[in-house]
Amino acid sequence: MSQSNDDPRLVELVQKLREPRTRRAARQELVAARAVGPLVQCLESRNESVVWAAVESLDELRATEAVAPLIQLLERGTLTLDVCEALTHITGQDFGADAKRWRDWTAADGGDTAPRLDPTQCVRQTGEFLGVEPTGSDTSFRFKLSLPGDRTQKVTVYFGRKDAEGDELVVIYSECGPADERHYEAILRKNMSIPAGAFAIRDIDENPHFVMVDTMAAVSVTPSVLAKKIESIAARADSVEYALTKQDRR
Repeated sequence: MSQSNDDPRLVELVQKLREPRTRRAARQELVAARAVGPLVQCLESRNESVVWAAVESLDELRATEAVAPLIQLLERGTLTLDVCEALTHITGQDFGADAKRWRDWTAADGGDTAPRLDPTQCVRQTGEFLGVEPTGSDTSFRFKLSLPGDRTQKVTVYFGRKDAEGDELVVIYSECGPADERHYEAILRKNMSIPAGAFAIRDIDENPHFVMVDTMAAVSVTPSVLAKKIESIAARADSVEYALTKQDRR
């Protein structure tokens, strides 16, 4: 399908973005057609739902052509959180809602290079967010977080793993303690009550252990997102560790 803004089919799909009942399907077709030009034009719409659909689609496409128009939306205060997330995913940078910093970055770097996750840089910035010094190198890093009650929890982050389609993954996990069959049901039931990640079993020193684990697509990882994941996993893993062992496995 042509990406021309005058393509009748694309014009029809853009019109369908205005209607709630047709918006989702139309957005999916525009993404499948990689219709970046029409979607960028949609950012100028007075219909905020159309703008939102365009922002989400351009984010999904990692459309570097959309960086400057997205910054303009940020300056106008339109859909700030969604725009910040799209800019971060598209560029690999994370300047929050600071439109001036985004402008300065695009002026200095061009803003048109497809992002590639740099594990060392990502980990360094994540450590700054968390206020801890990460250890490790290359593809494996560890964060040791302080928790209430004078407790600590270690969280490991692996880079470079890939899914069945060959897309790069980032794996985050933390040990909870030795896996005992008596606790299998209770641990599995916990998975139904947590918003992200899951409890699993991993062999450590040839012995099964409960771990809290989450897996993310590398393209969606930013230092701020990774920091939040690490904090969440640390807290949940430590809670189970205490319930299982009544100890703090430092």
